[in-house]
Amino acid sequence: MGDAKQVKTPLSRRLFINRDFGLLFLGRLVSQIGDGIHYFALTWLVLDLTGSGAALGSVLMVSTLPGILLSPFAGVIVDTVSRKMIIVGADLIRGLLALALAVVYYLGLLTMPILYIATALLSLCGVVFGPAISASVPNLVEKDELVQANARNTFSMSATGILGPVVGAMLLGATGYFGVFAINGICFILSGISEMFIRFPSQIKPEAADSEQDETANPWGQFMHNFKQGFAYIWNNEGLRTIILFALTLNFIANPLFSVVFPYFGKEVLRMDASHFGFIQSSFPVGLMLGTFIVGALTQRYTKFRLLTAGIVGQGFLVIFMSIIAFPAVYQGLSATAVFISIALPMLMLGVLSVQVNVPLGVALQESVPDHYRGRVFGLMDSLTQMLVPLSMAVFGVLLDIIPAAYFLIVCGVFSIVLGFAMGRSPGIVTLYDEIESTGSAVAQ
Repeated sequence: MGDAKQVKTPLSRRLFINRDFGLLFLGRLVSQIGDGIHYFALTWLVLDLTGSGAALGSVLMVSTLPGILLSPFAGVIVDTVSRKMIIVGADLIRGLLALALAVVYYLGLLTMPILYIATALLSLCGVVFGPAISASVPNLVEKDELVQANARNTFSMSATGILGPVVGAMLLGATGYFGVFAINGICFILSGISEMFIRFPSQIKPEAADSEQDETANPWGQFMHNFKQGFAYIWNNEGLRTIILFALTLNFIANPLFSVVFPYFGKEVLRMDASHFGFIQSSFPVGLMLGTFIVGALTQRYTKFRLLTAGIVGQGFLVIFMSIIAFPAVYQGLSATAVFISIALPMLMLGVLSVQVNVPLGVALQESVPDHYRGRVFGLMDSLTQMLVPLSMAVFGVLLDIIPAAYFLIVCGVFSIVLGFAMGRSPGIVTLYDEIESTGSAVAQ
């Protein structure tokens, strides 16, 4: 009996770490797949209703605006309101919205204004759901389990990046829009119900930690005070301020690189058909999944700081390697299979290295930021990242028409390498990671 327990317990911990994190992980997995299914169906539905690219673009814009405008304020909510209530409530509301869309569609009453409203509300739920999850993870696992916890979250994101559109297409073909919305709504509600059973530890509220909090201030005054305190905390912490700045710079390059540059490179330069390039794109999330299985072992042998900087430098060299294929003298002398492999393998390795970058970065923020500031820090990062996405895509799109793809990739690769070495020499970041590695936390909780 005793031996059987010894075998079973490590297996469950390898899969879910512990009961409460397992419920959180499964809830997030279902929610992310649900988002992928919903936005796949939404794209086709808008085109069926209007046949307009402008209408589709406007709906997608509505889905991003709440995140851009409200994420910093969402961080205050995450720090002051029960995170369990936010996580459970967000999933239940998304479930009810999806079921309402199913009913409205079934009755033949679905219109574009209704889609705009539903999309905005769904996006609002996501604005608070993401930071609440990120801020809660350190409270549900031990410090030495944070790497594995973040690796599982990365696995969840990569898996949903593959499964969301696939499951959405299958459901749409089998059940139509009514079935997609109804099944999605039920899954969201079941996810919310399962999250009710998570045992969240007591949450330190900003007013309990901040001796300067004015208890006589009105609720709006308290809200703005907490909001300003979040900015002040980041600005006054050199290591945190510097690592966030580097992370935003890296995202400014990476987002359009995958969304704009690589598709242009595949279609306009290499003249690939859609199916071949689709397989190449899928190699990146496969790499993410592979990376989640090895990041834990790597952190046992190397410091998180070394993994972070080496991963960024490695990604730069991979992009430079891909730039070589972009020269006509190279790709014209290769077979189609050789070109495919020469792009697919670096894309896969980019996915693997992304985990070695994102996990140490996320762990550093979770370990170094106190609980009562964590929601505001993650909310601010989410907001700034989303603000930069449309700007970076616009800039890269214009530059692609001016600079040949091969040279453009070289510039991006070199910039990534320089960024990695600069992070490795940054006093603030070095100090931050030294404190984390030596004490387990840069700030007393």
